[in-house]
Amino acid sequence: MTTQTPNSASCHNLPQHVQFRTILGRADDLKADVFFQMRIPISKETEPSLTLEGLLTGPLSTRASTLPIRQKIRIHSQQIVDNGIEILGHSILTEPAFWTPNVPMLYSVKCRFTSSGQDVALLSETVGLRRLGIRNHSLWLEGHRFVIRGVTCSDRDNKSTEQRPTPLKDYKTAEIIDLSSGVSSETDSQRLKLDENLKSADEDGRPIIVRLHPKSQPCSIPAVICTLTNHPAVLLTVIPNTLLQEVPKISAYKGTMLFATEVSAELAPPPELPNGVDLAIVRLSQTVPESSWKTPPPYPVIAWQTGVPSQRQECDRLQALLANWRTTSKSPPSSWDWAGFLAGDEMIHHQT
Repeated sequence: MTTQTPNSASCHNLPQHVQFRTILGRADDLKADVFFQMRIPISKETEPSLTLEGLLTGPLSTRASTLPIRQKIRIHSQQIVDNGIEILGHSILTEPAFWTPNVPMLYSVKCRFTSSGQDVALLSETVGLRRLGIRNHSLWLEGHRFVIRGVTCSDRDNKSTEQRPTPLKDYKTAEIIDLSSGVSSETDSQRLKLDENLKSADEDGRPIIVRLHPKSQPCSIPAVICTLTNHPAVLLTVIPNTLLQEVPKISAYKGTMLFATEVSAELAPPPELPNGVDLAIVRLSQTVPESSWKTPPPYPVIAWQTGVPSQRQECDRLQALLANWRTTSKSPPSSWDWAGFLAGDEMIHHQT
C-alpha cells in the first residue's frame, strides 16, 4: 500500500461555508473506509438531529469499466456546529477503485437529509479516492513511483474548458494553475470556471498543481484547501513563503494532497522543509542548479525550468539536461533522482 500523508482524524472546525469533503481512511486493495463530512445549515425550527439517506455508487471512468457498486452511506456521528449540523457519513468499499491519471475512477455521492420527515437538504457530488504519498525522495501513487511532469498554462483564463481539450496522448502532463489572491471572494462565474476545469481534470486523469497567491488572506486558505482536496486531480498545492506559517493549521484539511514550497536553484538547498511541507520545487533560471544541490536534501525535489515554452518536450529536455548534470564531478548518489520536471514561465512570483 502506498505510504500516505495521514488524513485528518478530526472533523471539526471546518470553515462554515464548506459544505462537503471526502476523507479516505484506512485503505488497501481489498477494502477502504470512506468518510464524508457534510455541514448542513439549519433553521431554528429544524430538529437538532437529522436523518440521512445516502448512496455511494460507481465507479465510472473515461478509460475503463468495472462492476458497479451501490453502497449505503450511514451516519457515523453528527453534532451542532454554529448555525448548522455537521454530519460525518461513513461507507465501506470492498475492492475499491482508486483514482490515477491512467485510470481516473470516480464515484457518485448522493445524500438526502430529512428532519421529522421533511426534506432539509440534498447533496450530489462526484469524488475520487487517491492514494498519494512520499517515499524516500520520490512521489508514490498507487504503490508505484510517480514522476510528475507539468507545464504552466498562461492562457487558461482566456479559454473555456470546452475550447481547450487535452489530447489523450498528453493526459499525463500536469497543468500548473495560479490562483488569484482573492480566490475565495471571486465572482460565482470565476469560481465556476475553476471548478469546471478541476472537474474536467478529475474525469480526464489530468494532474493539477495549484499555486496559492502570496497575497492570499490567511483566513481564506482553509476553505480553499478543502475545495482543492475534493478533486483527486489536484496532487500538489504550492504554499508561498508568506503563508508557510499557516501550514500547521491547514494540514488537517489536505488529506492525501501534498504541500510544496518553492526555492531557488541559485541558493543552497534548505537543510529541512517547514513543518507540514512535503517537498520542494526548485526554480531554474539558469541551465543547471548551484553545485551544492549535488548533495541531495532529505526530501523530494521537483525541478522547474522557467524562461522556456510551456510544452511537454521542455520537461523532457530538462530531464535530459539534469541527467547529464548528474554525470559531472561530485554527482549525487545513484539512489537519488528528481521527483519531477516542470516547464514554463511563472505568472505569480513566490518570494524565495
